[in-house]
Amino acid sequence: MWGIPSWAIGVAVIMLAISLGRGLTAMFGGGMVVKRGKGDGASDAELARQAEALEEAQRRLAELEERMDFAERLLAKQRDGERLAPPRS
Repeated sequence: MWGIPSWAIGVAVIMLAISLGRGLTAMFGGGMVVKRGKGDGASDAELARQAEALEEAQRRLAELEERMDFAERLLAKQRDGERLAPPRS
């Protein structure tokens, strides 16, 4: 198509979609903008609660990563065993 590689057209479409998404988000006020003024800050108790929630989420993510690594190792061992097995006659 006019000498333009197909991958370049795909990149342009993705960039256009991202730009439109950002524009619509800004237009409808769905952004994660936090406005802080004097006296608008979160209390120490709220910050502590959020810190605990973040630590819990990080702990759970680390546990999930360990489980996924374990499952990947098991699957890799199974596939390697099947590949190295002698042919059946």
